[in-house]
Amino acid sequence: MAYCSNCGQQGAQDAAYCYNCGGFLGVPEAPPLSGAGSAYGLGTTPWRSGQVVLGVAAVGALMWPAVAIAVYVGRQAGQYEEAISTWLGVHLLGLIVIGAVWLLGIRMFNAPWASLGLRPAFVSNIKAVLLAVGALAASLAASVVYAATVALIDFDILSPPDIPSDRAFPGPAAVFTFQALAVVTPVVEEVFFRGFVFAGLVPRLGVGWAAVVSSVVFSLFHVDVGVFIPIFVTGLLLAWLYHRTGSLWPCMLAHGGQNALALAVGVYGV
Repeated sequence: MAYCSNCGQQGAQDAAYCYNCGGFLGVPEAPPLSGAGSAYGLGTTPWRSGQVVLGVAAVGALMWPAVAIAVYVGRQAGQYEEAISTWLGVHLLGLIVIGAVWLLGIRMFNAPWASLGLRPAFVSNIKAVLLAVGALAASLAASVVYAATVALIDFDILSPPDIPSDRAFPGPAAVFTFQALAVVTPVVEEVFFRGFVFAGLVPRLGVGWAAVVSSVVFSLFHVDVGVFIPIFVTGLLLAWLYHRTGSLWPCMLAHGGQNALALAVGVYGV
C-alpha cells in the first residue's frame, strides 16, 4: 500500500491519487515525475475554486458569441451550412477554452502545461489503455441503458437527440468532421473539465465531490436535457480515469473513442 505525499492517508490499491485530498500516491510502479511537472499532481494544481468559477463563467459567456459567429459564417457559405458551422464552432470554442485555462491557470501561476494532466500516466501504458477502454465501455453501456429506460417509460423530453446528418461533411470531407468532433472536442473538453475544473476543485471538495461538481458542469455545457444524465455519468468515469492514471491522455482516448463511435454509427451508419 502507498501513502499520500500530501496528507499521509493510506491509498487504495493501484490508485494514483489520494481519495482524501487528491495528493500523489507514491506507488512503486508510478514514481512522481521529475522536472517542472512533478509538483503538480491532482489536488496540487496552483489554481483553486475561485479560478475555476471564473473560468467556467468566462467560457459559458463567450461560447454564445462564438456559436453565433459560426452560424453566421455557415449561412454565408451556403453549401454544407450546418457542417461548416459545427466545424468552425468547435474550433472557436477550443480557442476560448484554451485561452481561459492559460490566463487563469498557466499564466497566472506560471505553471507548466503538465499541471493540466498533459503528462505521461503514472501507471504503465498498457494499464492506462486498458483503463481507458474500460471507461469507454462503461460509458457506452450507461448510455445504452439510459436510452432504453427513457424509451421504456416513453418520456420524450429526456430522450437523447440524434446527431443531425447535415452537421457532418459527406464523402472524403468527413475527415474534417471527425477531426473536429472526435479529436479537437475531446482534447479541449478534457483539458477544461478534467484538467482545469476537476483538478482545481479537488483541494476544496475532495476527489469525490470534485468529480460530481465537474461532471454537472460538463453536462450543463452540453445544454440539451436529453444528454444531461449520460454525459454526467461519462464525466464521472473520465474524472475517475484521470484520478487513477494521473494523465489526461487516457481520458482523451476514451472521450475521442466515444465521439468517433457516435459519429460513425449515428451519422455515417458504419
